[in-house]
Amino acid sequence: MDKFDRKFWRRLWALTKPYWVSEERGRALALLIVLLVIGGGTIALGVWATYIVRGLMTALSTKHASAFYRDLFIFLGYVVAVVPVFAYYPYLQGKLGIAWREWVTRQFLEKSFAGRAFYRINQSGRVDNPDQRIADDINTFTFRTTGFVLDGMNSMVSAASYFVVLWLISRELALVMLAYVAVGTWVTVAIGRRLIKINFDQERYQADFRFGLVHVRDNAESIAMYGGEEHEIHQLMRRFASVVKNFNLLIFWQRNLGFFTSAYSNLPMVLPYLLLAGAYFAGKIQFGEMSQASIAFGTLQSSLSLIVNEFQQIADYTAVVNRLALFWEECNQPEQPASAGLPVVEVETAPEVAAEALTLMTPDYGRTLIRELSFEVPPERSLLISGCSGAGKTSLMRAIAGLWTSGSGRILRPGLEDIMFLPQRPYMSLGSLREQLCYPAMDANEEELRRVLKAVNLENLPERFGGLDAEMDWQSVLSLGEQQRLAFARLLLRSPRYAFLDEATSSLDEGNEELLYRHLQRSPITYASVGHRSTLRKYHEQVLELDGEAGWRMIPNRDYLAIAAG
Repeated sequence: MDKFDRKFWRRLWALTKPYWVSEERGRALALLIVLLVIGGGTIALGVWATYIVRGLMTALSTKHASAFYRDLFIFLGYVVAVVPVFAYYPYLQGKLGIAWREWVTRQFLEKSFAGRAFYRINQSGRVDNPDQRIADDINTFTFRTTGFVLDGMNSMVSAASYFVVLWLISRELALVMLAYVAVGTWVTVAIGRRLIKINFDQERYQADFRFGLVHVRDNAESIAMYGGEEHEIHQLMRRFASVVKNFNLLIFWQRNLGFFTSAYSNLPMVLPYLLLAGAYFAGKIQFGEMSQASIAFGTLQSSLSLIVNEFQQIADYTAVVNRLALFWEECNQPEQPASAGLPVVEVETAPEVAAEALTLMTPDYGRTLIRELSFEVPPERSLLISGCSGAGKTSLMRAIAGLWTSGSGRILRPGLEDIMFLPQRPYMSLGSLREQLCYPAMDANEEELRRVLKAVNLENLPERFGGLDAEMDWQSVLSLGEQQRLAFARLLLRSPRYAFLDEATSSLDEGNEELLYRHLQRSPITYASVGHRSTLRKYHEQVLELDGEAGWRMIPNRDYLAIAAG
């Protein structure tokens, strides 16, 4: 992470190659070629301009007025020629950068959602702040890669061109320049290499602090209810302290690098005159040649000093490449860690939901939640899963969904397209009320949407917020009870073969709970519920009770009610 080793270059290639061999490569290559042509043309005009300046300076020193004004008008023509070139170059570079960013962003989003990788990444904690990596790091990567490639290729052409100009004036000065740049680059890398890891850490600490601020924003009401302002300030300042500490380390090393790069950048202003002064005073070269040599020396030094001049950006860029590569590699990890000897729960597609000898463990295999569980839920039947907190009820739901695989045994279920899960806190997506009801991918007309809203006692919701196409922060404007009823409306609209409800009515009064479950009983949906409420028992035909010590029992609801009453 702190050096340009083979691993870094492999990561850079893995991030860069896909776009340039994709279906977008034709347009991208065309833009790149145009930029290189413009860059080459700019360099050619720049070399020509050195000869114009040479003539101007010589005309001034010899007081040759006609030659001076002739070269001055030529120079004005040069300025007119380069203005559109300088204007279009960053415009086209921006077009290439944003096209690349758009393509890479889509790839990262698709990869992070494929196979529920986003859930696995969030649970593992091995990749911090994936949102920042997609929103910020991809932008930095695509634009800086484009910039570095173009700058590098232009620098090579420019260096070759101006080296010839310098060589024709003074071979000794040309050789001095090569040695000067070689030493400067080596010293810069030696001093600045620590900046790579420091920049990596700075990005991480900044993202952690930003996450803390977002967390406060999303939980403002709860914090206010608890009176937890002082605690939150302490937590935020603790995160910010890491930002400050690392930033002080960053500017310390930037200062050390700055001592050298400042001297390195300013010395070429006088070095050509120092080395050529003797030849000029001896009458061997003209003043215009000295001026041209000074321009060529400075331009050549700038062209060959890309690493020296851009080292801070290179250090930051290296950190970005590593952050993105780690994210990409984590997205491509198999769902189950490759740990030899660890059993996994097998999930197989079948017409009905059932479990066979299912032993369910925590993801770190540290605790057994359920041991040797076997049950089935026949079509159009219902199951209540009960038990004390921590007994494994929600974990069983996660296993059925395929999110948890630590353990052994088999789970049989239809494909996920035939199943719907309702968590205790429903997910409210960004978008309109219509999109909330149709989430994640359903089609329904307005009559159907209003019908299901009426069925769950939310028929006035469109009028409250300005229609079905109104866009709001639904998680904030709806109470948790309203969100749970909205989730039930999705369920009734979609009408899957199986539904799994995890405390899905916990924020509802008994009247609304009964209304929703009566709709569910009249539908063809086979359902299983997790819940503590005794009122739920009457809506289910079987009860699976977990005892919290990995044990369980499966009994008909009528027997369960009789046992509870006795």
